[in-house]
Amino acid sequence: MRWSVRHTLVAAILLVVLLVASVFFFLQRQPGSLQLQQAVLLTNPLPLHDFELWDQHRQRVTREDLKGQWHLLSYGFTYCPDICPMTLAKLSRFQLELEQQQQYADIQLLFYTVDPARDTPEVLQQYLTFFAADIRGLVAIDGSEKHKNFEQTLAILYEAGAADASDPMAYQVDHGVLLYLLNPKAELQAVFTPVSRVGAVPDFDPELLFQDYLAIRSFLQ
Repeated sequence: MRWSVRHTLVAAILLVVLLVASVFFFLQRQPGSLQLQQAVLLTNPLPLHDFELWDQHRQRVTREDLKGQWHLLSYGFTYCPDICPMTLAKLSRFQLELEQQQQYADIQLLFYTVDPARDTPEVLQQYLTFFAADIRGLVAIDGSEKHKNFEQTLAILYEAGAADASDPMAYQVDHGVLLYLLNPKAELQAVFTPVSRVGAVPDFDPELLFQDYLAIRSFLQ
């Protein structure tokens, strides 16, 4: 997948905004009270706006459906050759480790596709079977604009490239690489950022993700 420099810069700006929103709180606490390695905690969680999506079973999903449970959301598309399957595989490992440790395992994984033209609910259902057993796929409803609130609240970044003249379904999609932690009130509680290495695509370290998640849950409790 082609990684957009512009998307990287916009994502970085978003993270700065999130960090500034939290800095006053951190200044009021003793240093070392919360040490995060790949995450930015929002001490004033951001409520999701009303939205309607489909899951991979063509069941409607709204903000109300996300209440009452923690969620960890990733986004991308099923035709992605590297970042998306790699992230989902590591999230599956993250979930397995939580279950083994039996610590704050009350969380569901979500995957939102930014390519609804190709990623129908049926395609999502087949694709997600390769990863965590209970991961829930999310996709825009055909002919509806109600997914836009979901994308705008979370500042989900993506851009579809030009289609091949001989095959209108052959195109690339550039997208950001972030994970969103949603609390049981359907609010954005934290954002996880990938590890960037020279010459490599952005990636998540499952162990750092695991440690940050536990730290956030323990801190908020």
